[in-house]
Order: sequence, then structure tokens, then C-alpha cells
Amino acid sequence: MDENKYQVIDPENDKYKLTAQDILDEDKRRKSKKKKKGAVRVLTAIVLVLALLVGSGAVFVNSYLSKMNYGDVEGEIDPEIDKEEQLVFDEQADADADIRANLSDDVLWYDDRIYNVLLVGVDYGDRVDGKYSNYLTRSDSMILISINTINNVINMVSLSRAVYVAIPGYGNKRLNAAHAYGGASLLIETIEKNYKIRIDKYVTVDFSGFQNIIDILGGVPIEMTAQEARLVVGKSKAGVYDLDGEHAIAYARLRSIDSDRKRTGRQRAVLNAIAGKLRTSSASTLLKLLDDVLPLVTTNFTKTELISQVANAPKYLSMEIHEDIIPHTAHPLTMRDGKEVLILNWAETNKYTHDLLYPNMIPQSAEK
Repeated sequence: MDENKYQVIDPENDKYKLTAQDILDEDKRRKSKKKKKGAVRVLTAIVLVLALLVGSGAVFVNSYLSKMNYGDVEGEIDPEIDKEEQLVFDEQADADADIRANLSDDVLWYDDRIYNVLLVGVDYGDRVDGKYSNYLTRSDSMILISINTINNVINMVSLSRAVYVAIPGYGNKRLNAAHAYGGASLLIETIEKNYKIRIDKYVTVDFSGFQNIIDILGGVPIEMTAQEARLVVGKSKAGVYDLDGEHAIAYARLRSIDSDRKRTGRQRAVLNAIAGKLRTSSASTLLKLLDDVLPLVTTNFTKTELISQVANAPKYLSMEIHEDIIPHTAHPLTMRDGKEVLILNWAETNKYTHDLLYPNMIPQSAEK
């Protein structure tokens, strides 16, 4: 077996670090316990605060859980979306044929001992007259949290936004457009149809409130290159800069200077910086953050299911965390009219995905 085929990209520096086989290697698992990343740390802080609330009484917990939104995001389809998502590129016929072949395989991979939660980041932007736009928006980030209770591993898998996929009912377009056509429910259906994995639950977070969160924490320190510093804060030297919410979000959204993979790295840098501030924040600050964050969250978890998951927090926090990106190696992007389009070999992509999430397993849907 070609070992490099199963290597996982280190999101900190875009270099390889671990292989999917490390899931079964206890020594490497112990060594990498110190490398839990920022997105998980932020989520962990929220879970821990909620866990403390659970011990404070049902009424108190319910008051916080009631701040969240339940069900799918409501909204209309932007009438301009079809025009914006028209894609014409070299070898499109081959890409369409590969998608058709992939769709012909109707085996959905799942195992009830592996729980898949999709974290979706969206940005509805600024409010106008106290309201957001009625139009659904594209998903800005998609991270699959796959909790493997067999091997006690949590796999965090980022899905590239520009991947060319089949969106049920809307043709072949980029993955991030699925949310703009039908919210989280259509995005999940799209992922299940193309990647052949079951999504059990989803949590959507509106990123537009992160600027306020960073300001509540008193800003965050970010190490920037000279080019990043020039564009974000008007400075000419590389170094660590303390950024307020406005500048930290501007840094996280930079992509004109390099690639979307680098942009996701900047997003993780901001999350790491937030995590650092969270570790030293007071309980009152954390509760204020919940007041700000929870109204930005939409999920198809019920309150009862959320309380159950919070009760499992100590178990989850003891699990090893592995990060990956799908596709796990950098692919060249096709550019058309300023749009990035990522063409995958679906047979290879899904084999890697299944080997990572379901190592040495046969999906329950195919057992018979």
C-alpha cells in the first residue's frame, strides 16, 4: 500500500503529518494529544460552559438552549444564483460523466457506532433595518466532525467549498452553492449523494457575529506575513499584531493573495487565537459569549439530544483528534469568470474518505 495515499495534511503548514493508519497506533495517538486544534478548542469551551449549566438546573439550561435556532435556516433562493453558478470549463463533459458514475453507486456508508455531525459556517452579513437578507447564502466552510466510538477517535474533515458536485434538483455546481439553494438540509443531501457518507446531525453558525465575539475578548494576537500585514493593518513588516474584531475578520477573509487553502489556514489561526483568549477568560465573559454565540447557531439537534451530547463531553474530550482536508492533497483549481472550480476523481476521493472514517470496516448498508 502506498503510505502517502493516506497521509493527512497538517492545516497549520499545509505539510503532511499523520496517516489514517495512525488511528490504530496508540503511541502516535498519545504523542498527538497535545495537538488539538483551535476550532475544537472553541467548540470545547462552549461545550464545557454548557456542561456547567447542566449542573445548574434544567430551567437555567433551557434558558440558554432556547437562544439557539432549531430546524433549517429559512430563506428564499436568490434569483441571481443560477447566473452566478453557471460553470463552463475545460473537460467539463468528463467531470459530468464521473459524477454520473459516482451517483450510480447508491451505497451510503454508515455505522451506528460512528456519529457524523456537519459544522457549517455561513455569513449573512450585516443586518439592514434590524433584519438579514431573505436570501439563503452559500456555505463559507464545512467541517465534518466524525466521532468514532470504536477507536475513540474524532476526525475533523474540512470539505473544500469549490468541489464540483451534483446538487439534487439543481444540476452540477460547486458544493458551497447547495446551501444557497436549499439550506443545510440540501447541503447534507448533496454531501450524502456525492461523498456516500451519512450525516447524522448538523450545526450551522453565522460568522457575522464573530467580530463582536473577538471584541468582547479584547482582540486577538495574529502572526501575519508582510503581505498580510500590509493589506489588513497597513503595516509593512511581518510579525504578531493585536487585531480587533474588524481587522481579525478581514484577515480571515483574505484570499486574493494566494489560495482558498491558505484562507482556511487564516481562519484556523483566528480560531486558535480565540481559543487562547478563552482559556484565560472569566466565567462571566464565557457566559456573555454564549449570549452572543447561541443566537447565531441553527441545528437539527433537539434540546434533549443536545443535553445528552453535553453529558458525553468528558468522553469526547478524552478522544484523540485527527484533522484532514478533502481532497487531502492540493488539487489545481479551474478558474472561470473569477470562480474557483475543483474537479475530483470521485472513486479515489470516496475511497480515501471511507478508509479514513471507517477504517477496516464494511458499511452497515452493504453488509447484506
